[in-house]
Amino acid sequence: MESASPSGPVREFFLPELPRSLPWRYHPKAAQIEFASNGWVREHLADCFPSESELLFFLRQRNGIYGPLTVPDADEQRARDVADWYQFVTVIDTFVSDRTGLGASLEEARAVFAAIVRDFIPDQPRPDGRPGGEVEAERVRVDQVAYGRAARDLWQRISTGLSRAQTQRLVAALAAFLRGCATEIDAKLAGTVPDYETCLAVRLDSFGCDFIELMTEYGAGVDLSDVRTELAEVHDHCRRQMIIVNDLLSWRKEHAQNDPMTVVRVLVEHDGLALQTAVDRLCTLVDRHEREYARARDALLAGPLGARADVRRYLGAVDLLIGGSQEFEYLTPRYFGDGFVWDGATSGWVDLHAPVTRLRPHPLPTPEPAPSQEPLVSQEPLVSRQVLPSEEPPGALGRSTGGAPAGSR
Repeated sequence: MESASPSGPVREFFLPELPRSLPWRYHPKAAQIEFASNGWVREHLADCFPSESELLFFLRQRNGIYGPLTVPDADEQRARDVADWYQFVTVIDTFVSDRTGLGASLEEARAVFAAIVRDFIPDQPRPDGRPGGEVEAERVRVDQVAYGRAARDLWQRISTGLSRAQTQRLVAALAAFLRGCATEIDAKLAGTVPDYETCLAVRLDSFGCDFIELMTEYGAGVDLSDVRTELAEVHDHCRRQMIIVNDLLSWRKEHAQNDPMTVVRVLVEHDGLALQTAVDRLCTLVDRHEREYARARDALLAGPLGARADVRRYLGAVDLLIGGSQEFEYLTPRYFGDGFVWDGATSGWVDLHAPVTRLRPHPLPTPEPAPSQEPLVSQEPLVSRQVLPSEEPPGALGRSTGGAPAGSR
């Protein structure tokens, strides 16, 4: 059902209805948290943006509501912490995709990423012996200073609610995310499209799967560091479902940015599938992973771990994480264009080239073939005849000898 012009590339595709077997809901103070988180971005990360208009463009994407949608049962302060964390990593992701920003140079990006990890824990010593939070502003990029400032604020707020094992996981998760971002920059600059499993391996890092699970624990007020092995199958299907849903709903944006590290492009350019065939196959995988997630979750709940209140609480929170993440991806202008306002549609045709699109119930009309060009002047021999002044039509002076009236289109 993909739509292409008779002589041009694919213009649109049809997004089928995705399964939504898992619950989702908004935090009771979702609006207040979103607005406050936007203020935090302005206070801590405004220097990352080249101009006020680009900062406003980012804030209009409603990234601040991702936290309230994915930890809707958290207390207000923790939900706000999670919202700010996701804003922080989304700002980084935004400039990773920008060839005038972090995406312009793998070497510079790696230097900034190393500084972010180093500055994340204020009292962690640097290689030169200085505390991790100290930077020499005249020797670093302006955005690096902003990222460090934001990271330290997040660390101070979130680490107090984590166990020692969780804080170690958080630092490792941030490093894995930035490593994945660097790999994506390298692939984009090289123009290489990997195979499916290689792409997913990178996306598990660059999507932030490790810290997504940790933020879900933080929001639920539990520490499951001791059962990570037992949760592996649940997490695997959760991660794959979320990544594929994200890549489907963000395809318009990634297509425009020529991002090679997305499973849609992998199936089209590496595996040679037509776009609509790739979309349909990925929708089938979403359904499969969602069902397998539920099966693995239920098996855990039916076993010895199901007797633990913290495990039950966490698995309920993961249900809401998956459902809430998908809700966000339907509503964000980040994927459908600046000015997009969601009308509740969850299936439809997506225009890949319109500056703002939506999920439409009908495809674009097929363009009419261009009419053949008729000669402006008849090719038949003309019969000369003297036109008497009385026969000359009004306004004939200056009129063309054939075709459309002058000035018409």
